[in-house]
Amino acid sequence: MENYLHGLLDEDNDPIIQQYLKYIDDGIPRTNKPKKNVLIIGAGMAGMVAASLLKQAGHKVTIVESNTRVGGRIKTFRNSEHKKYFEDDTVYGEAGAMRIPTIHKMVLKYIDKLGLKTEPFYYLSVDKDQAIAHQADSDEPDPKVTRNSLFYVNRKRVVQNQYIPEDSTTVVDVNKLLDFNLDSTENMRADLLMAKLINPLKTFIAEDPEKNWPLLIERYGEYSMRRFLKENSKYSENAIEMIGVMQNLESRMAYDFIQSFIEQNIIKDSTKFKEIVGGSDLLPNAFFKAHKLEENTYFDCRMTKMKLVNGKVKIDVDIEVQRDAQFYEDAGFKVLDTPVSDLEFDEVIVTIPFSALRHVYVTPQFEQQKRKAIRELHYDSATKILLEFREKWWQEAPYNIVGGGTITDFSNRFTYYPSNDLGSKGHGLILASYCWSDEASRWDSMDDDDRYFYALKNLAIMHSDDEKEQQRIIDLAVVSSSIKDYKKKGGKLIGGATQSWMRDPYAFGEAAIFNPGQLHLLQPHIISTEWDGKAHFAGEHTSLKHAWIEGAIESGIRTALEVNENIGNLNKPI
Repeated sequence: MENYLHGLLDEDNDPIIQQYLKYIDDGIPRTNKPKKNVLIIGAGMAGMVAASLLKQAGHKVTIVESNTRVGGRIKTFRNSEHKKYFEDDTVYGEAGAMRIPTIHKMVLKYIDKLGLKTEPFYYLSVDKDQAIAHQADSDEPDPKVTRNSLFYVNRKRVVQNQYIPEDSTTVVDVNKLLDFNLDSTENMRADLLMAKLINPLKTFIAEDPEKNWPLLIERYGEYSMRRFLKENSKYSENAIEMIGVMQNLESRMAYDFIQSFIEQNIIKDSTKFKEIVGGSDLLPNAFFKAHKLEENTYFDCRMTKMKLVNGKVKIDVDIEVQRDAQFYEDAGFKVLDTPVSDLEFDEVIVTIPFSALRHVYVTPQFEQQKRKAIRELHYDSATKILLEFREKWWQEAPYNIVGGGTITDFSNRFTYYPSNDLGSKGHGLILASYCWSDEASRWDSMDDDDRYFYALKNLAIMHSDDEKEQQRIIDLAVVSSSIKDYKKKGGKLIGGATQSWMRDPYAFGEAAIFNPGQLHLLQPHIISTEWDGKAHFAGEHTSLKHAWIEGAIESGIRTALEVNENIGNLNKPI
């Protein structure tokens, strides 16, 4: 198995990850080779992890970040002195990374080392009283899964425990519940239809992961999800439609099958997730402070040109905003006393997305296969809409929903209920809509404020047919009353927050998601070094854990080792 595919293995059986876990504890080895002056582009988790390890090993590190914060696509909406999203100052919600699978050991190790606390992120709805007890005392048993969240498709509203009953022997008439007009041979849950196709592949991988992963990629590497379903089943188009709607595959039917197969091994009912108490942004902020990276980081600097001159790396930058030096001092940032464009470096680690790197002029140009990877690697859209309510109505009768999510064929598509702050009175946030790909683009065409009202209206309809109850839900939303003071607040509503990662000028997309064929065609060149080993590439897009914090961390450690050992790419095909 080629080393660049190691990320497909379970972390407990991945020797590279096991070694990386030791580096998190002990640092990377110090070498007798000359220490280097290293430039890192981007202050997300990949860049900061690489910077911290290289600093510990004695190298000089400079980070250049175009934004005025660290964390990249780890971003938490919360009220501050300069920005008010919500009426209640105590609530917060995630614009980006919101959950951490417990199988991701590196990010959990960093969270523990930084002294941050975690609590369960309930992927499935659970019993409220038991969840509160478990939140207060982790020794209490995990709460019982209730599946009280909903499906609302084809104008049919179904509590999920009707679709997936506790008694696994119960036969469910899916046509009667959800009206997908399935053939009698396929009148069953979407996850069971999918399992018939996927489980044999999972068994095949489990027999010998190192041998069989490459064989699976060779067999299905050029397949989209739709092609896989059409060629490997006799399912009707109605069944394929149901699988897409119910299994979160509809918007990604044209994307790489292997990518979806990897994700289905992570996001599933049996996976346990955690979230950081207080918000995900506490992780990058605490990391930045713990490793004293304010000594090394220039903010507000957008790289426009990267060049190799007489064996040294140099960059040109545009200053995002001309600020007084006091701004940086007050924020704890490094004052730009020496223009970055005047500095030169031995090597560079580029952690920004390839979709952003596409706008940087590089000279001398990279090798053809690297240029192809930068041009072609697909980045997906993702958009979130969060709504604030003055009561946590979803936790009360008749809904009794704690954690978990509702699936709909409305434009909201996926709604997630909070797993934190359970049982308390007062305001709460719902992630009213979380969409990917073309579904996200439908929202991206709207102004931010317009999104709230469409998402709110849909949310009310999804939960009740009764018009009075729909209106009650709408009236409990803070945005419903803040519209009255819309102009007084400078034309900005409060009571909601929304994030489009494709429209974000620093992210250029939510995450790398392979198109068919891109894993085996591009991955070796995505992670290869350039400029005779002087240019290295990190970020979630360079890992096989796309969109996860773990992938960014893994890539940061990999590139720190490349720089430190001066041996180029450690993960080239053997």
